[in-house]
Amino acid sequence: MTEIDNADASNEEAAFDEQQMHELLTQIGLPLGITIDLSDVHAAESIQPPGTDFFVRLRSSGQQAGLFIDEVSFGSEQEAIELVRAGTPVILVTGTNSCVVLQNPLGRGIEATAITKNTKTFYLSGRKLRKMLRSPSATRTFIVNKELECDLISSANVNRFDQASIDDDHHDSHSIHMKPLPRFIGLLEMDRRDIGSVILFAFVSGVLSLATPLAVESLVNVVSWGTYLQPLIILGLMLLTCLGLAGILKVLQTFVVEIIQRRQFVRIISDLAHRFPRAAQESLVAEHRRELANRVFDIMTIQKATAVLLLDGVSIVLTTIIGLVLLAFYHPFLLGFDILLVITMVATVWLLGQGGIRTSIAESITKYKVAHWLQDVLAFPTVFKTGGGESLAVSRANQLTAEYIVARQRQFRVVIRQVIFAVGLQVIASTALLALGGWLVIEGQLTLGQLVASELVVTVVVGAFAKAGKSLEKFYDLMAGIDKVGHLLDIKTDHRHNVGPLSDGPIEASWTDLIFRRPTSESRLPASKIAAGDRVAVIGGDIDGCSDLAKTLAGLAEPTVGLVQVAGFDALQAATGSDGQLIGYAGDRQIFHGTVRENIDLGRSGIGHHRLREVLKNLGLADAVQHLDEGLESTLQTDGYPMTQSQVDLLTLARAIAPRPKLLVINGLLDRMDSQRVSRVWEHLSDPDAPWTLVVITHREDIADRCDNKITVRPTENPTL
Repeated sequence: MTEIDNADASNEEAAFDEQQMHELLTQIGLPLGITIDLSDVHAAESIQPPGTDFFVRLRSSGQQAGLFIDEVSFGSEQEAIELVRAGTPVILVTGTNSCVVLQNPLGRGIEATAITKNTKTFYLSGRKLRKMLRSPSATRTFIVNKELECDLISSANVNRFDQASIDDDHHDSHSIHMKPLPRFIGLLEMDRRDIGSVILFAFVSGVLSLATPLAVESLVNVVSWGTYLQPLIILGLMLLTCLGLAGILKVLQTFVVEIIQRRQFVRIISDLAHRFPRAAQESLVAEHRRELANRVFDIMTIQKATAVLLLDGVSIVLTTIIGLVLLAFYHPFLLGFDILLVITMVATVWLLGQGGIRTSIAESITKYKVAHWLQDVLAFPTVFKTGGGESLAVSRANQLTAEYIVARQRQFRVVIRQVIFAVGLQVIASTALLALGGWLVIEGQLTLGQLVASELVVTVVVGAFAKAGKSLEKFYDLMAGIDKVGHLLDIKTDHRHNVGPLSDGPIEASWTDLIFRRPTSESRLPASKIAAGDRVAVIGGDIDGCSDLAKTLAGLAEPTVGLVQVAGFDALQAATGSDGQLIGYAGDRQIFHGTVRENIDLGRSGIGHHRLREVLKNLGLADAVQHLDEGLESTLQTDGYPMTQSQVDLLTLARAIAPRPKLLVINGLLDRMDSQRVSRVWEHLSDPDAPWTLVVITHREDIADRCDNKITVRPTENPTL
């Protein structure tokens, strides 16, 4: 009987208890470097009713510990192995609550741990894993990610004295920003074990590469004594063996660096996928969010530049050190030559590279300015196509292009002076060594073979360094890419809150005297309270104040002064702690690139196809969805195409009411509908059996009159800004 079969047998009679859940999460946390506290599991388990699905329990306990767990399906066992190799643990649930955690790849198989009353670690072959994934018993599979994997290289977690302000008008909200070099070192630190392997492979490969100059030295000495075939064959075989081993190590280096590149991509994207939904809205007030997200493309720059540094950079450094150490053993004069050469090379990189990172970041900033402008031109045809703005589009693009050229020239000055100096160093060093070595040979202090070997070593070292002069530009691009991605990692996140179970039915909302301050205006709202089950219209001349109140109730904004509560909780805590089950919000049209079903259910549990069809029918949108090629599975563009804007409004409303929230906030959306459509929608919204308290922000009297109560928000007179 295998370990997996034993796991099934031992769990056949007993449910997965709290202690086993803790052990499961502990095994998951090991490869992610996370320690799981039993109190986190207890807190999550205590709010789950009896009979809760295993995945719901697992996901809730994982969230308490900072883990994100999602159920997936694999097409092959290789997909699971590659995911584990990239640093993502995989959970297999086989049988009655029996779990196997895939942790570390071993050859063609994987190291796994079976969670039973007696936890066991064992080797799982690829064939056995394939059998499990294709098992008719419908094995459930889950992947696990640390929620904010790059939090350690976010400025929020770095000592203030290690941070530096940066002048970037695209990121005014980040007054303190971590320098790119420490951030890059922190990123590499996450893969320190694999990077150690790369350095070890490079070191051994460099030592083996010495076989070439040593073999040449021996060959010259042998030939100078006479023509002998046997030593030549032996030298050839030794050289073939050493260079063959060095080549194998370089292939292994390339393989390990490829794994590091994949991990970097997975790690950063996973972090941003969790960070963006939890982003603190006040930190993004001055940002164009879509344009800000474009910095994600610099991840590819980071990947490629990291590969160049780990493969070429490490090899150049170690080859230089090993080669120059060899020269030092030949003669004291060559030791002095080594020291002078190293000092010169350091000066090339350090002194002549001053300003390289700064100018590269400045170049990157102008690049994104150009992209931002072209994005705006394409997005607003009423301004630039029919509004007469074409000349402005061209002139601004020319201006930004000129700024980019200037920034690029400043960056190129740094690069070209390093290239010129490196090439000059190659010429001078090779000539100087030949002259010095020739003199030592004449004086009898150096053999002819040692001279040839020395010349080979120096040629390889300074030749590689000269080629690396241009590669230094990759390093500057890397620093600029780290800086851009760093702005995304510096976005502050709201803390997770757990509001716990609430009673069925509508909930109440209330607020104290509120003040909303903006750069150019201010709104003041008096204290008020909305009883559970009320249908309330918020009206008045202060349009911005009404909208800010709606967003605050939905957890999308916070007042400058005052407190807003929903069901006795702070509105932000209530909104973020319930996965949309507590508060529903419908306002601006926000459709993402995905299917109709995804745009409504958002992957939330408890919203099946029956509920989706029911909501669409109640809102009068069912026929429109049926006319799409694939119905609920039809893909929508970011603006909602192929749906019309009026249909997008209904889709936005469907998303808000699908999970049956206890508080429903509608911010101006009904004002965009005609009276006939409002009447149909209102029939559903105001149903006596509806589970929500309804708050409608409106500036139409016919809509306000349908509500039970009205709250008037009057414009602030003579606001103090």
